[in-house]
Amino acid sequence: MLFQYPPRLLVTNPDMLHLSLRQSPRFRDLVRGVSHVVLDDAHVYSGVFGSHVHYVLKRLRRAIGAEPQLVAASATIGNPEEFAEKILGSDAFVVNAEPVRKAPVYHVMLEPKTRARRAEVIHLMKLLSAKGLRTLVFVDSHRLAESLAILAEREGIRAAVHRAGLLPEERRKIEAKLKRGELDAVVATPTLELGIDVGELDAVVMYGIPPTFSKYVQRAGRVGRRGRAGYVLLVLGNDPISSYYGRHPEEYYGQRPDPVFVEPRNEEVAKVHLLSMSTESVLRVSELTEFERTVVESLLGAGLLKLAQGGYLRPTRKGLAFLRERDNIRGVGEQVVIVTDTGRVIGHRELPQALKELFPGAIYLHGGRAYMSLRLEGKRAVVKLLPAKVPPISTSPLHYTVPAEEEILASRRAFGIPVSYLSLSVQEVVYGYVTKTFPEGQVISQRLLESELSYSFRTKGILLEFPPKAEWTDMQNAEAFHAVEHALIYAAQMVVGAGPTDLGGISFPTGHIFVYDAFPGGSGVSAKLFQELEEALKRAYDITSKCSCEDGCPRCIFSPYCGNNNKVLSRRKASEVLAETISLKLAPVRLERSGRPLV
Repeated sequence: MLFQYPPRLLVTNPDMLHLSLRQSPRFRDLVRGVSHVVLDDAHVYSGVFGSHVHYVLKRLRRAIGAEPQLVAASATIGNPEEFAEKILGSDAFVVNAEPVRKAPVYHVMLEPKTRARRAEVIHLMKLLSAKGLRTLVFVDSHRLAESLAILAEREGIRAAVHRAGLLPEERRKIEAKLKRGELDAVVATPTLELGIDVGELDAVVMYGIPPTFSKYVQRAGRVGRRGRAGYVLLVLGNDPISSYYGRHPEEYYGQRPDPVFVEPRNEEVAKVHLLSMSTESVLRVSELTEFERTVVESLLGAGLLKLAQGGYLRPTRKGLAFLRERDNIRGVGEQVVIVTDTGRVIGHRELPQALKELFPGAIYLHGGRAYMSLRLEGKRAVVKLLPAKVPPISTSPLHYTVPAEEEILASRRAFGIPVSYLSLSVQEVVYGYVTKTFPEGQVISQRLLESELSYSFRTKGILLEFPPKAEWTDMQNAEAFHAVEHALIYAAQMVVGAGPTDLGGISFPTGHIFVYDAFPGGSGVSAKLFQELEEALKRAYDITSKCSCEDGCPRCIFSPYCGNNNKVLSRRKASEVLAETISLKLAPVRLERSGRPLV
């Protein structure tokens, strides 16, 4: 029908464009001559996804055969012109519109004092359910979404999980149930922030500060529609960002929309789309940018592309196989398929994150049920459903990271400290895990894996070179710079709008600290941090200096993503280093990097 009766208006998404342009000559014929291309909710095209969309649009323009009018619409972009020019690949002109008046929405920031944040959110879900108010609970991790839904069901709340990694039919079933009123609440990751109609909602509960203020605005925008009053409850936690905004709530609600970052020069993303271009129409080296030519050279060297007679590029069989494994443009890493011991596929997870969630012995939560990972072999993880009577537990990986600098892309000084923005290769190694009670988080045991699991990838990041203190031992310097690394990543989440897992970090007792994009090829987050580093260092000092703990706690420098189980950390020493940094009292000294890396 689509090809027999071509529509005047086609509503689609970048995912379908990516596949249709590559797989369907009829679709390429259909879009030839299109005059306008509109991207709604353009702010979602950030990071690695934005890098993909940049190339999908480039491929679409090639198929159209001319330059269409490109329009990007959003209400929550702090750098619209810069972002539009990167995502669209051309000059942009910004048109501002007045905001639309909505029904009243009441915003409340809650700081639990007598119970844990998890218990506070469950209590709010019960209250809202009892009053017949349909609720969305937003969290920022798969594991947290699953665990909250399990606890909610134990309290008699009709709740379900909506997150990436679930099969599409499972997500659609949950959306339909919420819309029909068969659920009191849905616990969601950002999958329900926008673009999906789930009917009339009354309340949004946010489990902690969202990764960006723009995400707060988007999540809050799910209520207050169709003339109904809405309630937005932001529940602070026992973490550094909550502590900071608990002290400075006016800073939080007084923010402007965050800048949206995108890195078109992502080599891993470019490989997928340059290969795709070579299948869609004649592709010559002469039409490529200098960066794209270097990517083509690597594709030729890897045997994924070949130079055909006539001087144009064609994919090899190996290149076509490479493409078939990369249909997903919501990420950039290789996908691990998750299969039960009975052979049923229940989902997927992207590397390198899969390494930290599906190692043998890991407890993996999926669809409100707990599974144990039996083995992780290449791109396949086999899991076993645990009986409901098994006491609830959780696992956290023990891991380390080995960086290797490649090319320095830019350098400068921040408060006198040498800083480089560079490309680097990163090897992630998981060597053990910690088992904890759930939901209390008390450590039960710590185990080593029979053999280490590792995954290497290339990315971009920044390197800070602090001078170690001569009067401290190597261990004391390690404690200081490990804590600075943690505090700096927390500060980056506030300053550049990074998500909790967008950045990785590595520190050395010699004062070298790497903060890098946690996605293969880079996402643009560390590039933004490179520009805003002074503000991030100031906030890192606030985090480490204002806490009243003895020498480190979850409210200042502890991280749930720490590969060392939050050992070898000193808030006091980090505060001392940062205080001397921002007051320009440190004398920069460049040393050779040495010592054990800490993450």
